Amino acid sequence: MPSHDPAQEAARITGTHPAAAANLKQLLLTRADWFERELLAGISTGDYAFLSPAQTRLLAHMGGRPMSMSELGRRLAISRQAVHRTVTELVRRGLLEVREDPERGNARLVVYTEKGRQVNRSGARLIERIEGRIAQRIGADGLTTLKRLLGEPWD
Repeated sequence: MPSHDPAQEAARITGTHPAAAANLKQLLLTRADWFERELLAGISTGDYAFLSPAQTRLLAHMGGRPMSMSELGRRLAISRQAVHRTVTELVRRGLLEVREDPERGNARLVVYTEKGRQVNRSGARLIERIEGRIAQRIGADGLTTLKRLLGEPWD
């Protein structure tokens, strides 16, 4: 049965180590998918189990900061309508609200409510735990190096 991990599937086909068989995009996508599954598993039994993968991605892209719907659409690479649907559901759940942008009168900003800030803090603690597990696997220095490399500008 084929693996859902492109690196492992490519390695199976070519007979090489997964990292050697996959390109960088495949490796990054595989690890991002893994991280997303870990996050969802971490919230699956808590107060925020209702959050969908699309909602967690939107909240992650906001990073606790106000953001316009169009900026969210660009960051998520989804339509404005899809952003609106996701934001509307998070507003209904009390995590976000939409306000007038004080700098641009015709624009609206998506902002966290107090409940949304609590979700953000809970998510940050969950990410710290996941990073701790990664550090156990690749070492604290490896995690520091990985974060440093991924944080460097590539353009």
